[in-house]
Amino acid sequence: MLFSALLLFGLSVTGVAANYVPYEDEIDNEVFVPGDIDHELYERQNNFRTQYWANENANLSWTSGPGGSYRVSWNQRSGGNFVVGKGYSPGAVTRVNYTGQFQVNGNSYLALYGWTLDPLVEYYVIESFGIHNPSDNANSTCYGTFQSDGGTYEVWMKWRVNAPSIIGTATFPQFWSVRTRRHVGGSINTTRHFEAYRRAGLRMGRLLDMFLGIEGQAGNGSANITVGALPPGNVPETATPTIRTERPSQSPTCTPRL
Repeated sequence: MLFSALLLFGLSVTGVAANYVPYEDEIDNEVFVPGDIDHELYERQNNFRTQYWANENANLSWTSGPGGSYRVSWNQRSGGNFVVGKGYSPGAVTRVNYTGQFQVNGNSYLALYGWTLDPLVEYYVIESFGIHNPSDNANSTCYGTFQSDGGTYEVWMKWRVNAPSIIGTATFPQFWSVRTRRHVGGSINTTRHFEAYRRAGLRMGRLLDMFLGIEGQAGNGSANITVGALPPGNVPETATPTIRTERPSQSPTCTPRL
């Protein structure tokens, strides 16, 4: 899974981020101003930020709507990869509301994600995905589970070695909160996720931008997402696949409670 900043185009968006309300204990953040990273352009209006990244093999159709809304569809073979989404700058100890639809046939992910600096960390709150559980990786470690946002999340960490990052090629950890029952829509309490990482001994740095995004890999699918709005009714859930081929000793799940 690659939520990188190799090629990032910021698109103008409009609207008011009405459901982005920092807590009183919000982390002291500074707005990240990119340096001399090739092919980057950032732009924002009214707190919404847009990300669009795609590699040379990606095949997708992307539409940026008003405010926090966007639509994307894709159909690509192995080797294609893209990351699109909308969110806030900088990220914060807060609640991020979202609603919409996400259909996938193949390897794709719906997640709130972002980066920190000092130390460099890439993190994900994975709400839903296709056929591949992102924790099923030989280089991943489970730290336990915690309750948040009306469900249970597993906390995993994986090292990326000499991999693309927001500061260029680097070695850094990825932190994942993987929901045990997939859903699309609700409120993500970043406070609880960040505190769970801390209890697991996973240290974060200064928060940069955070996005509610889609990563599309091999396969096809579509999504219609609005950040900053709650679903109008109950959100259906489906069980998260827990059979792991690369980590069979940690099937069906990681059990310690954080």
